[in-house]
Amino acid sequence: MTVVPDAAGRRVGGTAAGPLERPAARPQAAPAAGGPAGRRKSDPSSDGAKGKGKGKGAAKAPEEEGGKKKGGKKKLLVIVAVVLVLVVGLYMVKFRKHPVVYKAGQPVPIGKVASIGTITANTSDGHLVQAGIDLQLTVVANAKQESQDAPQLTNAAIQDLANWTYAQLLTDAGRVGLQHQLLASFQKILGTTDGAAEQVTAVYFTSFILQ
Repeated sequence: MTVVPDAAGRRVGGTAAGPLERPAARPQAAPAAGGPAGRRKSDPSSDGAKGKGKGKGAAKAPEEEGGKKKGGKKKLLVIVAVVLVLVVGLYMVKFRKHPVVYKAGQPVPIGKVASIGTITANTSDGHLVQAGIDLQLTVVANAKQESQDAPQLTNAAIQDLANWTYAQLLTDAGRVGLQHQLLASFQKILGTTDGAAEQVTAVYFTSFILQ
């Protein structure tokens, strides 16, 4: 048996008649998938398309959010309006079903002022008096009734003026007394409403002339 060293210095045995055995070749490792050989060239067109797709998606997102916010505000306004209508409707129904009933002598809130114009009359001693008269109405007063009763109110004012003398009406006390008398006459004509609520609570002189 003959021993012959190989190229790497290792000894390889063989017979004299037979050929020498060659060392087995080392297997070469396959290139890694992520290595330079395994990498594929990227397609610029596909990369650009991906970028455009991402840009469009990002642009649509704020628009969709803005539309949702606007829609939410409109719904909220509609809900608030409906609630207000319901509240007002319920209040009106409740107020009509349960009107305030005033007792005799109970104060009634004042309302608007109505005028019956300027009344001209003769005093009891033959003098002339001209008085502009306004009525302080209450909130429960029936303005339509006051308009319909205007002739009666004017007639009552003339009769009351004729009960006073020239000298009496020259004094403040005399004119205050005339106002009380006119108020009683007007309250009798207009009457009460909503229980015992007076429709007129005061008489004002807008002008007062004696001749």
